[in-house]
Amino acid sequence: MPIFHHSKTHERFFFIHIPRTAGRFLTENFKKNGYRIEHHLTGEILKKEDVNNYLCERHDETENGHAHYSHYNKWENIKGLPSIAVVRNPVDKFFSSSFFLAKEYGQSYLENWVNFKRIFLLKTKHKSSWELPQCEFISPHTKIWKYENGFGKKFCEWINDILCINFSIKTSVYIKQNYDQSLRLIKTKPLINNIKKFYHKDFKNFNY
Repeated sequence: MPIFHHSKTHERFFFIHIPRTAGRFLTENFKKNGYRIEHHLTGEILKKEDVNNYLCERHDETENGHAHYSHYNKWENIKGLPSIAVVRNPVDKFFSSSFFLAKEYGQSYLENWVNFKRIFLLKTKHKSSWELPQCEFISPHTKIWKYENGFGKKFCEWINDILCINFSIKTSVYIKQNYDQSLRLIKTKPLINNIKKFYHKDFKNFNY
């Protein structure tokens, strides 16, 4: 959930990184466009080797890299900054991040609504960023782009209008983790129905 600071213009913006919405890909492209990550408390421009530690650091059980609105709203350094976020169809987002769930619980267990609801109420109670509804990341002033609209010319124009910069996609390379290729849950009707019931606010708020 970094503040990006441009090395030449010193323009700054706040990027709300919801898990599994192309955040690592976009972070690399912001860097390629001359931005560096700024510490949200000190304003220090972080060195390359310090960035990952900062993003993974936890405060109030929440990673800096995936802070939700009730958490980052306390950060004074983001006041008045433009903020952007990418949202994703809740069904696709769920299955994209289901590697841990497949390993811990299994398909048939989560197809049961009572089990699903119990597990996810517990996870969201503790503000687990991977399972938290996307609407809980968004501030009233956040500009929103949909993952499904892609990251081509129209996305670049959208960024340029908000940030008044000459942004372009410069790389498709980003650091991938082992879980990007891990076994995931299968899209079945019972599981999709559970997702739709639990994440109903995301479907409504983002017109999915």
